[in-house]
Amino acid sequence: MKRLFSILILCALMLALTACGSGGTSGGASSGAAGSGGDISFDAVYQGILDAQENTDELILFPEEGADAIESLYPGLTALNPARIQLYLPPVTGYACEILLVEVAEDDVDAAKAILQDRIDSGANDTGYPENAVLWQNNAQIQTQGNCLCMIALPDGCTIPENVFSLT
Repeated sequence: MKRLFSILILCALMLALTACGSGGTSGGASSGAAGSGGDISFDAVYQGILDAQENTDELILFPEEGADAIESLYPGLTALNPARIQLYLPPVTGYACEILLVEVAEDDVDAAKAILQDRIDSGANDTGYPENAVLWQNNAQIQTQGNCLCMIALPDGCTIPENVFSLT
């Protein structure tokens, strides 16, 4: 199992390095540009979370943009018609490591918070991966600022900043 996990991590790292070297930056707006959520840049929040880690080599996440993947992990979230949503997942399924940033309408903050809490509860009660259930119980939380929310679950040894929205 450890060998398979090591091979998957190596492949993920190679893909990440390939993606990093594949081109320059464009002059257009980034996907984390400020919108109705004020001046919160989701890209800056995500990068701030990575920068808060002592060893970012252990934290490998990939952006997931598919609505089906988002809906499978966060049922009902896309029905809230979020203004922005960014999901980062690990290369290995079932691993307790995930970051979701979402901006919803002011009236939908409580509903979105409940959906994110359901994701944490689901991970914490996962009998298929009991060692990860403990990580979901101890290392996952929801942070909000206005109508922007962040669900963050990180493995042991990683740091969850006290206020991810202040990292911008």
